Amino acid sequence: MTLIEGLFGLYYQHMAKTIYVSDVPKREFMFMTFDRTVRRHISFRNLEDLRRYLITDPPLHAYYSVSLYTNPTAPMDEKGMIRAELLFDIDSTDFNDEVCEKDSLWRCKECGNSGKGVRPRRCPKCGSDRLEVNHWLNERCIELAKVEVRRLVDILSSELDVDIRKIAISYTGNRGFHVRVTEGPLTTLGRNERREICFFIMGRDFDPFSLIQITGDGMAVLPSPVGGVLSRTIKFMLTNLDNMKLPKSLKPKLKAFLGEGKPIRLNSRERKLVIDKFKEAASKTGVRIDWMVTMDTGRLTRIPNSLHGKTGFRALSLTFDECLLFNPFTDAIGLPPEPEVPVRITLEVPKFHLKEESFGPFKPGEEIRLPGYAGIFLVLRDRAQLLGS
Repeated sequence: MTLIEGLFGLYYQHMAKTIYVSDVPKREFMFMTFDRTVRRHISFRNLEDLRRYLITDPPLHAYYSVSLYTNPTAPMDEKGMIRAELLFDIDSTDFNDEVCEKDSLWRCKECGNSGKGVRPRRCPKCGSDRLEVNHWLNERCIELAKVEVRRLVDILSSELDVDIRKIAISYTGNRGFHVRVTEGPLTTLGRNERREICFFIMGRDFDPFSLIQITGDGMAVLPSPVGGVLSRTIKFMLTNLDNMKLPKSLKPKLKAFLGEGKPIRLNSRERKLVIDKFKEAASKTGVRIDWMVTMDTGRLTRIPNSLHGKTGFRALSLTFDECLLFNPFTDAIGLPPEPEVPVRITLEVPKFHLKEESFGPFKPGEEIRLPGYAGIFLVLRDRAQLLGS
């Protein structure tokens, strides 16, 4: 057993009682071992059996299905889905934010060219799109993801009438959060309906004139009452109208239309401009989620309070209020400071903070001893190697 595997095992020995999954016998479980073997189509009779498994055979990654099945150990097309929680994945890796990505490192697999920061679409040297990225994790990544969580929960509760008590939030243990609708009619939806809900939440493919009425004489009239994507978009446009690139003559008309609900007449050119601005605004008011995840009723998600194999952080369950104040660099540390671990730095490491301690910056080739949670964090992120391994 390796040092890291042993420390993961100690975590589960001490923290097994914090592991909680509802409807255990009806879910599929999947685990990745420390030699990167994937074990799936596993089921447990009860929560205690699951906890016992984690203690006796600690995994690098631990997952369970968002779906409930009549036969969770069967092949996918024979499992017999009962219903599936609505899972939303919010991952700052998808945001391409310059501050979040400032210490991420990318490398072209074709020519070896490398760089730092947001991954380019193609290698600037050879034009290949075969780029690999070693993402870093910093406070900006978490704050961006938390903003999206707040917006998502607001839309679910206020626009889709989801009971806030049926919304589960969890930190993934890495760069984002999972938000799940655990009960209610949305959990019975199929793939196509789930995609439509995602597009509604994202403000994607929004056609304002499917909602705005056009009278026989060409007057645009807002529906009553206004709600959903249109309401979000109207608020955004009113706030940002002065900065929008629109003809001066159109802005006062739009202000009266959006702010006071006054019917306005638009010529064909103005109508096209308004449609484009509505669509642009709708996408900016939407939530940045991975809709492919939500659409997939066979999706697996991390077991709450398990350890993430790329950080050693806990995939914590959180209330909405806890999420707002949450700091994974202090609140989600799952591994102990002892024993200290000797590591050799393999990739540039920026200054970082864990447990209110500062570490780094480190350069490739440096050999140092770090508290267990800090050294293993670097090893799991592929920025360092354990000495002697």
